[in-house]
Amino acid sequence: MRTNINLLTEWDVSERLQVSVASLRRWRLENRGPRFIKVASLVRYPPADLERWLLEQPTGGAQNRKGPGRAIPERESGPTAFAS
Repeated sequence: MRTNINLLTEWDVSERLQVSVASLRRWRLENRGPRFIKVASLVRYPPADLERWLLEQPTGGAQNRKGPGRAIPERESGPTAFAS
């Protein structure tokens, strides 16, 4: 049984994440970043693992949301501070 996996190079991942190859290499040394595999001396990234890693990353702005969609700032009642 043969599985066809299109592994990504560190250059491919660098382009997709818009980070330098040096950043990916540093992340590997620090045991963070997307999961990778070694093929002999070559570093390769399984696409599914890259996608999984991206989904696991923290996102910002969720604290101020009230339900789905964009957060809507609350309006104060009464005269505005900028009234002339």
